[in-house]
Amino acid sequence: MTKVKILAAAKELFEEKGFDRTTVREVATKAEANVALINYHFGSKENLLASIVKEMTDQTRLRLTDISNTTSDPIQKLNQVIDLYVERLHSNRNYYQMIHREMSTRLLRPELHDLLSKIIRRNKDEIKKILENGQHKKVFRKDIDLDLVISTIFGLMYQTTHSGFREKIIGAKEDAEAFKERVKKHLKEMLKSYIVK
Repeated sequence: MTKVKILAAAKELFEEKGFDRTTVREVATKAEANVALINYHFGSKENLLASIVKEMTDQTRLRLTDISNTTSDPIQKLNQVIDLYVERLHSNRNYYQMIHREMSTRLLRPELHDLLSKIIRRNKDEIKKILENGQHKKVFRKDIDLDLVISTIFGLMYQTTHSGFREKIIGAKEDAEAFKERVKKHLKEMLKSYIVK
C-alpha cells in the first residue's frame, strides 16, 4: 500500500512541479512515508519516474494487446487504437505533458531518457504490429513508413493536449468532449486516406 501511495504522490508532484523541481523528501511527505522507504522500493528518483511510466504504459499495453487479438478488421483496430490513445492522453494531460518534457531532455539525462524510451517503445511496437497485420491482410499499403505513421499519430495527439494549442483551435461552442471527438475523427480520416489501399 505504501508503494502505491509513493507512486501516486510522485506522479502528482512530477506533473505539478516537474521532475527536476520535485525532491524525494517532498514525495515522502506527500505520501506520508520516509525517504528511506522510497530508496528501498525505488533506489532513486529516476527509478521512481520509470516505475510511474511503466505502470501507465503497462495499462495501455494490455488494451493494445486486446485490440490486436480481436477479430476486427485492421481499420477497426486502428480506430480502436486512436480512441484508446486520445481518451488516455486527454484524461491524463498533465502526465503526458510531463513525460513529453522529460523525453525532450535527452542531453541532460541520457540514461533516464533511454530508460523511458525503452519502456514507451513496447507500446509503439504493439501499434506497429497492428499496422503490419493490416499490411499483411492487404488492407494497408505496403509502401507506408510505419514509424512516421506512428509519429504522426502521437505528434498530433500530444499537440492537442497542450492548453496553448487547444485555445487556438478549439471552437467557441466546443467543449472538451466535442474537441476530443474532433481529434479522433480527424486522425481516423487522415490515416485512412493515407494508409488504406
